Amino acid sequence: MKRHLTYIMFGTTLILGHFVFSGNRYVYASDAPSIAFSSNRSGNYDIYIMDIKGENLQNLTNSPTHEFRPAFSPDGQRMAYVSSRHDGYLEIYVMNLNTKVSYRLTNHPKHDNNPAWSPDGQWIAFDSNRETTYHIYKIQPDGENLQQLTHGVVDRNYNAAWSPDSQSIAFGSSREVPGIYIMDADGGNQRRLENQPQRGHMPSWSPDGKQIAFSDRILGGHRDPLLGGGQDIYTLNVDGSQLRRRTRHPAEDYSPDWSPDGRSIVYYSKWNEKYDIYLIEGGLGRRTGQLTRHPANDKHPTWVPKGFFPVSPTAETQTTLWGRLKQAAHD
Repeated sequence: MKRHLTYIMFGTTLILGHFVFSGNRYVYASDAPSIAFSSNRSGNYDIYIMDIKGENLQNLTNSPTHEFRPAFSPDGQRMAYVSSRHDGYLEIYVMNLNTKVSYRLTNHPKHDNNPAWSPDGQWIAFDSNRETTYHIYKIQPDGENLQQLTHGVVDRNYNAAWSPDSQSIAFGSSREVPGIYIMDADGGNQRRLENQPQRGHMPSWSPDGKQIAFSDRILGGHRDPLLGGGQDIYTLNVDGSQLRRRTRHPAEDYSPDWSPDGRSIVYYSKWNEKYDIYLIEGGLGRRTGQLTRHPANDKHPTWVPKGFFPVSPTAETQTTLWGRLKQAAHD
């Protein structure tokens, strides 16, 4: 009996040891939703991930040049981002989150910025000034089939945002009547978002495809003499109805991004003489929460798709893994 008990304990130790060793390479993401964002807390902009509790912070990039504007593939296994690491020009890169290895997606002696991954995973849209002024382009994640979607000599077109069905793209434009425009995924049928009072920009499409969030200075936005401001987050139905103001304070609010469940919007704002990440929650009421409080600037937040991705092990993650294994052993 003792011999059998010894074998069982030895075997259990080997199994647990295997899982703990494996935990040095991979752990599951926090149960809380996570966001990625850009921060210059290391001296230059890098990309970080944390959960919306402000915990489990991870550094995804670590380069002496700026890296920012994360955008994730739908399966959460790859991340597109912007870097100036090679020639000083902004280019789009794609990182495999399992290996942390990146490849260069665009290569042009102009700036390529603001990547947006289509929900079907087939395309990455971005804006570039390679043709005199900024226009919207799309390219396949393997670097093939580059297509220019907007044209013109004077008008700037930027900040592409895909519809949930990948059939349409919203974007900001400086054309004669500026604001948010929508086009088909091939660049056709361009039209201005109806009943948009002024010059919206940085659009984000809701997961149900019914609304677009954007940043604008409308509806009597207050402008503080010291902070400037009056730039708030708004939502508007795609059919032009129900314009709603989601933030209201003197700071500049930028870059809204809808949560996957459509109940929250994350954005960044300059409330306290620096940029931090904030959250509109509670079924999209006006109650907001501050997610970052670092002395550096935190910008460009986006939600991380749920999934399995590598992290650097810490005492906390190993302890959590050991606790889960012990719990499972007692069940």
